[in-house]
Parts: sequence; structure tokens; C-alpha cells
Amino acid sequence: MSQSRTEKRDADELDWICRSVLRSFSLFREAEIKACFYPYVGLTHSIRRKGSAWVIRVSDHCRHAPRAVLEAIINLLACKVARRRPPVEMTRIYERFRKEPVVEDAVAGRRLRQGRKMIGGSRGKHHCLEEIYRELNSRYFNNQIEIRKIGWSPRPGWRRLGHYDPVHHTITISPVLDSARVPRSAIAFLVYHELLHALFDINSNGGRRQHHPPAFKKAEQSCEDYSSARKFLNEFCRSRGGLRPRSC
Repeated sequence: MSQSRTEKRDADELDWICRSVLRSFSLFREAEIKACFYPYVGLTHSIRRKGSAWVIRVSDHCRHAPRAVLEAIINLLACKVARRRPPVEMTRIYERFRKEPVVEDAVAGRRLRQGRKMIGGSRGKHHCLEEIYRELNSRYFNNQIEIRKIGWSPRPGWRRLGHYDPVHHTITISPVLDSARVPRSAIAFLVYHELLHALFDINSNGGRRQHHPPAFKKAEQSCEDYSSARKFLNEFCRSRGGLRPRSC
């Protein structure tokens, strides 16, 4: 069967699934439904009103997903529009699919090929992230952690202070911390936290990843300034942004 015929069959099946699921929602019962698989970089799905029709786009990462998964996706989209609480079982089905190693690998591969990573330079007005990274890598990791780039995020954020990207092997730190008020030890702890993510990602052995497993938390407490840095970051962000910060 040719690719175009296969894609048409897949689209027809998705269209049928959409109509079948949406019949239980009065909002969509009489509306025209247009559904297709779309080559999003990640597992993105969307539903939008266009004229008298509802246009549904499902990530083509799900093209060969079981019918139950596609039904769950449509249900979750419809519940969002209808402002309903999604069924627990639908959420469970989709989350189990999303976390399958083969799906995670497919998404990561496309992100690496097509995704753009926006990251600034490492030298700020008050702190140099590259210097901090090299010192920590030598002190705690015997220079075994290789990061392609570390830099300040292009956008300031009070909620997410740091992020390790396992696809591009980069670390970004929120520029709100590039301040004379922020001690170097606080930023060093944050960079150390993200380097642990790089270490535990390397050691995940292809299984499902736990974000902060017990071994991660134990290693995190080995940082010399663990307690004082966490306390400072919490107080600093609450005083400036009113939010409890997090890193990931």
C-alpha cells in the first residue's frame, strides 16, 4: 500500500474515532468535524473552532497508537473545551502511552532534528555560568559530565529557575538570578542540581525516567551549600515574584 493511501486510511480512521467520541458531548454533536494527524515536533494535540467546524490535530507520533489511546486524546481535548474534568481512565491511558520508551525516543529524535534551542551566553553581568559549571564538574563529577552549552535563558522566569534539556544536552538558568544580590553559591547549587539531571539521564538505561528519584535527592544533599542555597532561592523568589521556585 502506498504512503498516500496509508495516510488517507489513517486519517479516515482518526476522523471516525473523533466522531464516535464527540457524540457524547452536546457541544460537538451537530458540528462538522475535521481531523488529521499533524507533524508537531512533540506530543502536541489541538482542537480549534474554525467557522462552523471543529478542527482537530493529533500529533503524528500517535499515527500508529492503539485505538484506545486515540480515543483518550480526543476525550481529553473535548473535556478541555467543554470545561469538564477528564475521566481518570482516559488520563491514565494517555500518560502510559506518552511515557513508553519508544514514544519518548521518537519525540526526542525529532526534537533533536527539528527543534530549536534558544539559549543565551554564559557570562552575565554578575555571574559566569561556564566558570561555575567547570568548577562543579571538576569538584563533584571528576569532569565526567559533558554539557554542550550552558547559558542564561532569553526570558526571565521566577517559577522555573533552571532546566536541563536531555535532548540537546544544555542547561539554562533564569536571568533573574544574574544579580549582585544573589550569592554565587546559590547559582552553583542550581547548576549542580541540573548536572545531576544530566548524570541520572545518562544512567537511566533506557527505562522510564523518574524526575527526582531517591538516589537523586540523596546526591543533591551532597552539595556543600545545599541547605543555605535552597533557603536563599526560596526567599529570594518569594520576595520578588511571590512564587515558590522550582528547577527541573
